[in-house]
Amino acid sequence: MPASPDGLITLHVQDGIAVLTFDRQERRNALHAPMWEALGARCEELAARVGTDGLRAVILTGAGGHFSAGMDLKADNPLVAQIMPAIVHADHEAARDVIRGLKRVTRRLRDLPVPTIAAIEGVAAGGGYEIALHCDIIVAAQDAQVGLPEVRVGMVPDVGGTTLLTRRVGIGRAALAITTGRMFPAPDALTLGMVDVVCAPGGALAEAHGIARDIALGGPESVHWALRLLRRVPDLHLDEALDIETEAGVAALTSGEPREGTLAFASRRDPDWSRRG
Repeated sequence: MPASPDGLITLHVQDGIAVLTFDRQERRNALHAPMWEALGARCEELAARVGTDGLRAVILTGAGGHFSAGMDLKADNPLVAQIMPAIVHADHEAARDVIRGLKRVTRRLRDLPVPTIAAIEGVAAGGGYEIALHCDIIVAAQDAQVGLPEVRVGMVPDVGGTTLLTRRVGIGRAALAITTGRMFPAPDALTLGMVDVVCAPGGALAEAHGIARDIALGGPESVHWALRLLRRVPDLHLDEALDIETEAGVAALTSGEPREGTLAFASRRDPDWSRRG
């Protein structure tokens, strides 16, 4: 299982499914500067492999029973030193530089051209849950907890958390989560829409693998176009979204996949997507 140069994120790819694992167990996978850098590098690596390795889905999870406890606020995190001028001297540019740098990393995750699945065990708090929110699907074990407690240390969820949670659950539920800073048990998070699937304790990674295998049953081009559409729809006016949906349908219909898909259906066999075209 290859590791990032600093050993903080492992990567395993098998049968078209990639698993990225946070591995800083001594601090419940709390996020410091090298971990953010490793995540960005891993996402770049996976984006380059999509066209050559038959990559169909990416799962993001954490080792040691936790997804991520969020931003590491201890003094040995280089990000703390970077943000101190903003805190001590009200340096707006220092604050802006740090936030934009973290968002460049999450943008790489959000832009991966295959479905992404967060598999959460234990805690996904603050920046950890914000990373999960950048994934297309969130799976959580029944005994997991998720939340955005930033206001309790005088901050706001500024690495996509406020925007993405509001789009996911609506203003009222996002306000409940963000302004209280509460941590939510997975069953409550499911009811609120903060996660998409709740599974047995210890089963988040297996559940995510099952979803990824189902994704891999679909045509690569059809999944690609559906995913592009799903990611754009929340930003668009209804008529514009419907027009883009039409073009996604055209792209899928003319990709060669429907011929193999319908032949396989008629023959009662699994499609062989390598035959498309």
